[in-house]
Order: sequence, then structure tokens, then C-alpha cells
Amino acid sequence: MKKERETAFIKHLYHLNKWVKTDELAAYFSVSTRTIRHYISEINALPYPEPLIMSSNNNYKINEAMFLKYREQEMQENDIPETPIERTHYLLKNLIYNQEGLNIFDASEELCVSVASIESDLKKVRAYLKKYDLHLQRKMDEIQLIGTEMNKRKLMSQIFQDESNEEFLHLADIQSDFYGYDLSLMKEKVIDILNRYHLFINGYTINNILLHLVIAIERIKSNHVLEHINLKQIKDRYEYDAALDIAAEIEKITGVTFDTTELYYLTLLLASKTTTLKYNDITTENINDFIEPEYTRLANRIIHKVNEYFFIDISDDEFMIKFTLHLRNLITRAKFNRYSKNPMTKKIKSSYPLIYDLSVFIANEIQEEENIRIIEDEIAYIAFHIGAFFERKKELKNKVLCAIICPEYYGMQMETVNRLTQTFSDSLEITRVLSTTDTNIPQLNVDLVISTVEVPPIADIELIQINPFLTEADQSKIIAKISEMKKRRYFTNMKSYLGQYFEPALFKKNIYFDDEIKMIRFMGEELVELDRIDQHYVESIIEREKISSTAFNHIVAVPHSMKMNGKRTSISIVINDKPVKWGESTVQIIAMIVMNREERKEFRSIFDSFIEVLSESKNANKIIESKNYEDFIRILSELMKHHN
Repeated sequence: MKKERETAFIKHLYHLNKWVKTDELAAYFSVSTRTIRHYISEINALPYPEPLIMSSNNNYKINEAMFLKYREQEMQENDIPETPIERTHYLLKNLIYNQEGLNIFDASEELCVSVASIESDLKKVRAYLKKYDLHLQRKMDEIQLIGTEMNKRKLMSQIFQDESNEEFLHLADIQSDFYGYDLSLMKEKVIDILNRYHLFINGYTINNILLHLVIAIERIKSNHVLEHINLKQIKDRYEYDAALDIAAEIEKITGVTFDTTELYYLTLLLASKTTTLKYNDITTENINDFIEPEYTRLANRIIHKVNEYFFIDISDDEFMIKFTLHLRNLITRAKFNRYSKNPMTKKIKSSYPLIYDLSVFIANEIQEEENIRIIEDEIAYIAFHIGAFFERKKELKNKVLCAIICPEYYGMQMETVNRLTQTFSDSLEITRVLSTTDTNIPQLNVDLVISTVEVPPIADIELIQINPFLTEADQSKIIAKISEMKKRRYFTNMKSYLGQYFEPALFKKNIYFDDEIKMIRFMGEELVELDRIDQHYVESIIEREKISSTAFNHIVAVPHSMKMNGKRTSISIVINDKPVKWGESTVQIIAMIVMNREERKEFRSIFDSFIEVLSESKNANKIIESKNYEDFIRILSELMKHHN
């Protein structure tokens, strides 16, 4: 019998964990019943104190006590650890699996190293055990692992994750270590149950739950049970009902029964790692129907403090809902010391220091309020929410915030909302869906209301009435309105930006010098006095001008430096009624550009539009007509408006 077939046969029987008929085994392995009996005969000839497979009236079952010895021997034969880390993990696993402990001399022989090396490895083992509240007890040459079963399971989980050597825990990694289980089936069943209870879990976390389940199954099979805990405090949680259903599926698949204590810890796991699936059903008004009010109050206090200390307003409804749900799970994990590992922690700390720093502040507020400890991995998860909030804010800058008013009638409301979402996903952000017009719409903080019923005019909010079933005419009406609103928003922002970069103090009329270098020095000295640049920057502008003239169209010159080390991005403007000499050309508009590296992204769109406007002679001539600063801003705004 080939070794691979022998291993598969033994593990299949182990994970069935029941008496199995010969013909069932023959069908599973696609061989005859005679071959099955031959397999069993060969396996039971292996040198163990008792047969590895028990038999009774053509039924077979694994001998679990002998299987543990078989697995231990297989580990030794197939993969002898070589490095100190590998030996440390090997010793830890043996200590967990062998309740009676291990002998130092036996370990030395099995690992093919000296006793001194084992003693050195045991120092690393002791250090590793401290964070799991476990310790070693030694009697002569025998070592035993002492501590609670729950802490031993936590240790098993950590060893597995260390050995997988991956940022994220993959199903295939678990499957390779816990052979014989159909983890894909188990995963499918768990997700189905969670969906049934409207619990959401991401792809990374579901694999952590599966690892918890297979470790629990293995330990129960080996008669390592958890210390008894009263279920009373968690029975009223909806996660408990989900845990009951998962346990029932586990029993069907593996034959292993979860007792009340196993159910307790599975419930806690679900409570700490899942969240409600129906985000769209939750609003800031009804959130307390889904989550205990103390978490909402805590979230509001934290949001207020962030605004107070950092002047950052994160009181967005979507952020508030998701952050509150996350708070509940985080606090549950911390109270029961079931922290969530985050493979992205180092990257977040190094790549997004400001977001991480804000998350540290939030974590500290939670710690003080709840008297809990929050580790770095959990802080990184808070950073996910903060980062997502800022990203969403960026997206919303380009979208029109919209409320939909549509009566709920035979599914009409969802049909309308879905059509609008699909058609205008790039330009509309639907933040609220209402069935009636009774709500105080101005308090919804939206730019546009789309309604299938007649709505009276609303101050400062655009309104479109459409048909109950979206027509092409309705779509055209919405497209036109969005375009109009975006253009208006763009030019409102544009005026603000123009005021930011084109200041009255930096606007001059009719300044004349013999050549461009004298003009650059005049304009540059003014910028130095206003503390926008230093003297070196002025020289770098002159150096750039000497390389190649910045004049174009015989009307405009744009002197600038090739560096971006200005103290603040600014544009100094000189407009002359008569042309002045500029290199081989003459100009009437001189726009000296000062760039600051940190501000370049915000400035870019203004700068590009400004240069495009000036590149057309007719536009430049209109700007020359400006009599003063206010006139200049008005004319430039109009030109940029028509140009875009």
C-alpha cells in the first residue's frame, strides 16, 4: 500500500469519527471491498500497542488514541525542524498535544540536536508562552505545559499563523494542516448561516473563524475541553442563535458536539468579528434598533473630541454608522482578550502616519472610557475607517448628494432607487430614500431632491420631479441638472481658489522696466517681503529665464523656478497697458508663479486652466483691459467659466 494512500485512508476514517461499512469505504476510494480489507490489514500491522483501525462486523472505525501516536510519528518522520524557530514551534505543538508532557532527552533524539540546544530552545518557548498566560512545569527531565485550555487554543492559532508566513490567512493553508476536513463545505455552511442572521464578515476574517472551528474540533476529539462558563450573559445576543446553527452543521459534518462553553466562545467570536449586513437599512435615527445605545453615545463623544482637538469633522452619517458597529466589535474583543490580528499594521503606520496618529488618539479615548487595552493591530483597523472616510470625502467632492422621495408601493421604491443608482453611480450619491414628504428635507444635507410625487419648493436645494418609472426624458432632465449643478459648484470653488492664489497685494498695473531680469527682481522682492519665498528662489527664477524665455503669444510671460520650494504657492501679476521688452519678445501680462510642493495638487487645476486661458490671444487681450484687482478676478472668472 502506497504511503499517500495509507495516509489518506487513515485520515478519512479519523475525520468521519464513526463506524463505517466496508462497501462505503470501497465506494469512496473506488476500490473493491477486498482491497479495503487488505488496506486495514496492512495498517493494523504497523507497530502500535493497539490496532490503528478497530473492526466489528464489516464496520471500521479509527482508534483515536492510536491515531494521536500515528500523527506524532508522522510529524517526526516527514518534517524534522532545523532552525531554532522551527524547533520552538515543534516543542510548543508537542507540549500542547501531549498532556503528559515531553522528555528532554527524547526531544533531543527526535530533533537530532544536543540536549543543550533543547534547553536553549525551551528558553524561547517560555518567552513565547508569557503572552498567553501559560508556563512550563518541570520535573527532572519531563516538561509539561500548564494553563487553561482556551489559552492553549489561542497559542495553537498563533503558531499556525506564524508558520503560514503570509500576511493573510488562506483557506488552503488551513486545509493543508487540518487534512480530512472539507473546509470549503464548512466555509459555505458558515457563510450561509451568517447571511441568514444578517451578519457580515470579510474574506480574511472568515478564515480565522474556520481556524477557530477546526482547532476546537481537534481538541474536543482529543478530550481537551474548555473550562465551564455560564451562557446566561450571551444568550440574548443574535450571534448566539447563529452559533447554535453553526454548531449543528459542525456536528453533521464531523460528528463533534459543541457543549455550552464551546457555544459561549463561538458566540463571542462571532460578536467580535462580524457586523450587521444591512448597512442600507441603518440610519442615524434607527441605529439603536441594531446596536446598544452606549456604543452610539461613545462614538458621538469620540467624533466630537476629534473635531475639538484636530479640527477635523468626521460626523458623516455613513462613517458614524460603520464606526459605531466597529466600536462594538472592538470593545467586545478587548474585554475578552480576543484581539484581531491585522496584517497591514506596519504598512499603515509607515505609509499613513497622520491617519494612524489620529487613530491612536481615538484608541486612547476608547481605552480611557472603557477601561480596556487596545493593541496596535486594532489601532490599524480604526485607521481603515478613518482612511475610508477621507477617501469617501474625496469621491463626494465630485458627486451631487441626493435624496429620493418615492412612495413604497409594490416594490416601486427599490426599483426607482436601483435604476437611479445604476444610471448615475458616477455623478449621484443617494444618501437618503424617503417614502413621504413629511421629513424636514433641509436637515438632510443634500444638494438635490429627486421625487416621483409633487414637492413644494425647498430653499437652497434643487428639485426634480420624475415619473414613477424612469423614462429617457427623466434621465435627460437629471443629466442636465447635474451638469448645471457641477458647473456652478466648479465656478464657486474656482472663485474661492482664485482669491487664494491671486491676492490684491500681488496685483500691479503699469510697472515698466528695461528688461525681464529687472522685472523678475522687482516682483521677486515683493514676494520675499510677503514671506512667500527667499532670495535664493528669486535667483532660481532668473536662472530658469536665462535657459529659455517664458514669454509666449507676444503678450504673456510666466516666469517661474524649476524648483517647488516656495513657502506658499502664489501668483504675482503685473498687467501693463503698453508692451515691455521680454527677451526677444514683448509682453503685457507677467504672471510670476511660486510653487510649494505640498500644495501642487490643489494648485494644478487652477494653474492649467489659467495658462490655457492666457494661451488664446483674445482672452489675454480681455485681461489686459482689467482696471484693478476686482476687475481682473471678474474677467478671469468669466473666461475660465466659458473655457471649461
